[in-house]
Amino acid sequence: MKVIEKFYCIQTEKLGDGSEKIIEEGIVGIKQELIRPYIRFINENGNIISSQNRIIHRKRLIVNPFVNTNEYFNKEELFFLSKTYQFDISEDFEYEGYYNSMLKNNPLYKKSGDLILIEDNEKEYLLIEFNRWGSESQPRSAGEDSLGEDTTYIHGIWEDPLLTDEIISKIKDQK
Repeated sequence: MKVIEKFYCIQTEKLGDGSEKIIEEGIVGIKQELIRPYIRFINENGNIISSQNRIIHRKRLIVNPFVNTNEYFNKEELFFLSKTYQFDISEDFEYEGYYNSMLKNNPLYKKSGDLILIEDNEKEYLLIEFNRWGSESQPRSAGEDSLGEDTTYIHGIWEDPLLTDEIISKIKDQK
């Protein structure tokens, strides 16, 4: 398992007509906030890796004991991921057994993070991110609202991540 400290990122802003405007691009690091990022990996030679054949699997980092499906992690899996990839978890104060991932170092992030498994050029990468609105009081159009939060905190990126077969199966939604 190798930590990816730096990556190439294109940050974008959505315009009123639905188009995108690049607001910044370049090499950035993990553990920072980005605006609607498009992430590209950098190889050993410093070149940006083409993402033509990229396959992305996304899973919310939560435990939901009220639904007996492969859709959620179980408590042991979430605790393993939390310990391995160093994010915090908390049990919901209303629903016993329901656990959320969280960022204690930034209370602006109120919802659970996402685990993203990326298959690209015969390699696997794991990305953990948390999302929020840049400003809760900011007026948003219905179109922008449907795109989701605009600010992303990149908690970490790992090449050849340490994952169990059961976790990989859940991430890829394999039964």
